[in-house]
Amino acid sequence: MDISFIAPLIDLMQTLSAESISLLVFLGCVVAILFLFRTFGVTGLYMYNVVVVIAANIQVLKMTTFWFSPEPVALGTVTFATTYLVSDILTEHYGKAVARKGVWLSFAAHILMTSLMILTLGYSGAAGDKAHEAMATLFVPSPRILLAGLSAYVVSQFCDIYIFEWVGQMTQRRWLWLRTNVATLLSGLVDNIIFSVLAWVILNPKPISFYSLIFTYILGTYLARGLVTFLSTPVMYLSYLCLPGLPKRLARDPNFDLTKAA
Repeated sequence: MDISFIAPLIDLMQTLSAESISLLVFLGCVVAILFLFRTFGVTGLYMYNVVVVIAANIQVLKMTTFWFSPEPVALGTVTFATTYLVSDILTEHYGKAVARKGVWLSFAAHILMTSLMILTLGYSGAAGDKAHEAMATLFVPSPRILLAGLSAYVVSQFCDIYIFEWVGQMTQRRWLWLRTNVATLLSGLVDNIIFSVLAWVILNPKPISFYSLIFTYILGTYLARGLVTFLSTPVMYLSYLCLPGLPKRLARDPNFDLTKAA
């Protein structure tokens, strides 16, 4: 009974292409972002990013094949890329300080989650316990991967926030699509570069070749991130419709312009 619904659903999804599943993941993330923002405001977006940062770091342990790559690609890119969308929404509606707080909350949550799971693995397993090895696979991090991931996350998210705000000031808060795409594409590249250089060259006992660094690790997932950025642009406009308290604002001012930032 426990898996009578879930197992067939997983079997059904495995008949779909990786690209189709990625689209479903993205749509699910978008619905969650807009729902949590409309229902809980800033707190909802903070919660989303905390959960997604942890989830993406688990998803990255699984690999699959995509049409654009001759080699298997680690998952987590689509999910993780939506955290930049959330940072942009926070910056757009509440400013840089609120967005930066969200980054630090996600950073702290990831460290806390990792620490708690390591402590949990300190318990000796009961006879026949199969969960210990599975949990160890998921939650015992490589120190260099953990350091590279956390460093890339904080630096790239702060880049996203500052670039988004800077472009907004330069354009006098017009062209929301421009600041969304410029900020996310540049910060995504920063994230890929920092993580790849730290994890696979500087901290790696056996550094990879320059060719692999550029074309497999830095550019390998950047196409997917660029596609997520493009698809995220309409979501930024929809975020105006999901602003908490919007019905009251419209009741007070029927002439309120939802497109003023466009």
